[in-house]
Amino acid sequence: MTHHIDTIDDTEFLTQFEALSLDPVHFDHIGHLRLAWLYLDRLEFERAREAICEGIRAYAESLGATGKYHATMTDAYVRIIRKRMDRTNRKGWQAFLEENSDLVEDASAVLHQYFSKARLMSDEARRFRLSPDLRPW
Repeated sequence: MTHHIDTIDDTEFLTQFEALSLDPVHFDHIGHLRLAWLYLDRLEFERAREAICEGIRAYAESLGATGKYHATMTDAYVRIIRKRMDRTNRKGWQAFLEENSDLVEDASAVLHQYFSKARLMSDEARRFRLSPDLRPW
């Protein structure tokens, strides 16, 4: 399966994201996955996780979407992407996307392997990074 790859290169994507000037057209669900993959490929895990989580929160706020950021979902995707990157030997973003199409096609099902719907949809999960309640990372 082939997925759309954004027209701006990785460096420009990150530069615009960090400057909070990235056009939202580039930051759909695949854009979120791309951001996580890029940071995880370039930084050690904890630094990447903080950059991703805080960056997405700041980006959402810059667009006036203050209530849209979900701390637990963001943290969960970062952890899942990292785990899968380790499994795929970092063959590149396109290869990662091809090998992990479930993250695009049914991302909520992936999250629900780790989290019950009640836990994931709670206000606490939106505000704080919660641990899974169905199975550990």
